[in-house]
Amino acid sequence: MGQGPGLIVIHGALSSSKDLTKFAQELSDTFTVHIIDRRGRGISGPQGIEYSITKEVEDIQVVKETTGATYVFGHSYGGLVALETAHIFQPFTKIALYEPGVSIGSLSTDWNWILQYEEAMNKNDFREAFASFVRGSGHSPLTRMPKWYAKLILRVVIRGNSWFKIKELMPENLYEHKEVQRLESTYHNYKKINADVLLISGEKSPETVHQTIRVLDKTIPKTQTLTLPKLDHLAPCNDHSPVEVAMHVKQYFLG
Repeated sequence: MGQGPGLIVIHGALSSSKDLTKFAQELSDTFTVHIIDRRGRGISGPQGIEYSITKEVEDIQVVKETTGATYVFGHSYGGLVALETAHIFQPFTKIALYEPGVSIGSLSTDWNWILQYEEAMNKNDFREAFASFVRGSGHSPLTRMPKWYAKLILRVVIRGNSWFKIKELMPENLYEHKEVQRLESTYHNYKKINADVLLISGEKSPETVHQTIRVLDKTIPKTQTLTLPKLDHLAPCNDHSPVEVAMHVKQYFLG
């Protein structure tokens, strides 16, 4: 949508292009915005039995070659995809990332939740799996709550169409976070990135997110950082604060 320099938008886990339409619309007065559906969403093909983030990187590189876009925005896991693409192919001149899903090995991460998630999925207990994910990913106050309580709260708060969308993407979410785990401590590769990079975080996100941003800021050669008051991990998505995030991303790309 829109017109102007090309900008690729990469969504995170448990989401699709539909979650970033308001964000894209806000940028479309200045840029030609290409919102992709990553593998397993929309009319894109499935992840495939040999899924890895390498497949995602190859996809982004093809989109870049097809559109000629030199800017990219990535949210969460989409930010990790953007970083992996950037250090391998160096295709972009400017990159904006909102809380990229990078795992820093020096920060304590309990990956047992992935095993619990997979076991629950094998039993078709999607609510149990989702509670394991929310507590394990560390982006919610429910991280500190007993799982039975987190599961109850999530059942009350997330239901109807919102739950249906999440449930549909939970198999993809598992394999994507296995990739996050596999890539833990490989962030040193990002020293090779020659593009300008904006690292954005929300003030309300956990301290581990801010620590990750600080490590990436020291690792990537050309960076700026920005913390947005009162926002959390889902800020770019339609039902949160997409207009505010887009305003800062637009200023950065035009600067």
